[in-house]
Amino acid sequence: MAKKKQKKALSKTFVRRAVILSTLLMALLCVCGLLYRKKRPALLAERAKAAAEAGDYDKAVSLLDRMEKTEETEAELQAARYAAADKLLTEGRYAEAETAFSALGDYADARTKILASRYGLAEQAFAAGDYVDAKERFYALSGYSDALTRYNDARYSIAAETEKTDPNAAFTLFYELGGFSDALLQAQRIAMAETGMTDPENAVNRMLGVSEEEILQREKIASARKALPKNVLAVGFYHTVGLRTDGTVVAAGDNADGQCNVQSWSGIAAIDCGAYHTVGLKTDGTVVATGRNESGQCNVGDWSDVVQIACTDYDTIGLRADGTVVHTGYHAYGALSGWNGVTAIGGGSYATVALTATGQALSSHSSSRSEAMQGAIAIDASTGYAVALLSDGTVRTTASDGSGEDGLRLPWTDVVSVSAASTGIAGLKTDGTVLTHWFRARDALDFSDVTGAAAIAAGGTHTAVLRTDGTVVTRGQNDKGECATESWNLGARGGNDR
Repeated sequence: MAKKKQKKALSKTFVRRAVILSTLLMALLCVCGLLYRKKRPALLAERAKAAAEAGDYDKAVSLLDRMEKTEETEAELQAARYAAADKLLTEGRYAEAETAFSALGDYADARTKILASRYGLAEQAFAAGDYVDAKERFYALSGYSDALTRYNDARYSIAAETEKTDPNAAFTLFYELGGFSDALLQAQRIAMAETGMTDPENAVNRMLGVSEEEILQREKIASARKALPKNVLAVGFYHTVGLRTDGTVVAAGDNADGQCNVQSWSGIAAIDCGAYHTVGLKTDGTVVATGRNESGQCNVGDWSDVVQIACTDYDTIGLRADGTVVHTGYHAYGALSGWNGVTAIGGGSYATVALTATGQALSSHSSSRSEAMQGAIAIDASTGYAVALLSDGTVRTTASDGSGEDGLRLPWTDVVSVSAASTGIAGLKTDGTVLTHWFRARDALDFSDVTGAAAIAAGGTHTAVLRTDGTVVTRGQNDKGECATESWNLGARGGNDR
């Protein structure tokens, strides 16, 4: 009995001690947990820093992602993700890099790095001999780096590869490259070999199937275009602007933002309009602007050596004499800084378009960018599409209006000038009549009775036509007096007999 009591007492003592020990252990664990929890951010941050210093950015991202989200940790996490993406780019893993940089949004120069990744993919395709894929990728990059040159390199390589099996097709490809590298010489070489002719120009014309009549037609178009007054008429959302032959400017319509304050301008060689601003190119190559400036579209005071101007709704673009382009306004037109060898510019809505000396058609926006525009002698753009005038006087557009596909040719001939608007396209013929193509019947304006036309400016709600006698016909919405141009006389415009 005594032994049982003693055993029971020992058991109670053991239990008490076990409870005490477990309690102490739990307390110790809690203290350790609290200490770890307190030190965990510092430990994770230290491990993340060490991982980043060792170049293991994925590990750094994983560690930082486990930390409490604060402004500081978020900044460190973004920096680590950027570094991880940049490592992929450096390693030539361009597809993964593009995805990683895309996830970073507007962080640092991630947008530019996306372009660098795409450029790398294009270069990989070119190196692998997949010139068609490379061409499409370089073209999509527009003005990034030397993508335009590399685009033509890819086209040249396609032509060279094509010649092995189809010289006729290769001739066309080389010819379409125009003045790029020695492409024209290659086209002439193939043409002489295929036709047996010794005169390169005659051989090329034979290959093109160009008749004497067609050659005369092209010369007619070129001569008529040369005689046209250019950049003398423009329309905004609710205002119309005209350039007189004496270099002064007149405007009608809404002036809520000062877009019609052009009375004091002089020595003006060209004009254009945005939605609510007006721009003038002076004869000395400087530029003036008036109107709404909330996006900096009128900040042209320091521009010089400009030979042509163009506007989108909220941007101003200038072409310099050296073939480069300058821009100010709402859109981040990064591509424009890479454009060179430009001979003409245009713009409308949110897209800027251009032509180069090698016959390329460029656009700041993919919706109005298409290889169907190549070979144009004049180009314009508006909401989501571009329109091109070809050397034979026909017109091609990328507009999707339900009546055709990309590269649709309008049923027009003898056209010497085109103007694009959000509601339709206007064209000027050699005989001084006006053609129109409206996307919706309710927006249609009739200019079939107008003769002796010398210039056109199509707008979203109103369109203006300048006659050779200097008068201006403006039709469409007139809520702000934008069509009140009956009293205008911009001065007689000579040139073609009409």
